Amino acid sequence: MNIKKYYLTKSLNTRRFEKMKEIKYIIITSSKYNGFSALKNRNIIEKLKYKEDNEFSCHFIIDINGTILNIIPEREKAICSRNINYDDKSISIMLTLNKNGKYEKEELISLKKLIHTLKRRYDIKSENILTEFDINGSRKPILF
Repeated sequence: MNIKKYYLTKSLNTRRFEKMKEIKYIIITSSKYNGFSALKNRNIIEKLKYKEDNEFSCHFIIDINGTILNIIPEREKAICSRNINYDDKSISIMLTLNKNGKYEKEELISLKKLIHTLKRRYDIKSENILTEFDINGSRKPILF
């Protein structure tokens, strides 16, 4: 599994440098930008540090070709679901979509491998693998 570290800079809107005491969940979400690469999505999240009214981040972004970017260290809190009961105890993964708004096979293979690795590393139960929809009713991940 190819994981590239490309961490966000410190920001109240994206990366607060707050440590998690425990990790119990994996949250899956998706990008709202069809056809954007993982790197382009990461750079969009990085620019949120300049917008006071917009908070979001995740730990991993998976590209349609299966490449995984790690943009926040696993033991730091991300702002994915905007629900503190989950974000304080979860690792979040964002999927990208191709230009037609679909997931690619390579992306889903990488997702399965990453989930398997995280489940073992943090002893996460299968029922604690959630989508953003499960937590806050969001439409994300789209078409999942």
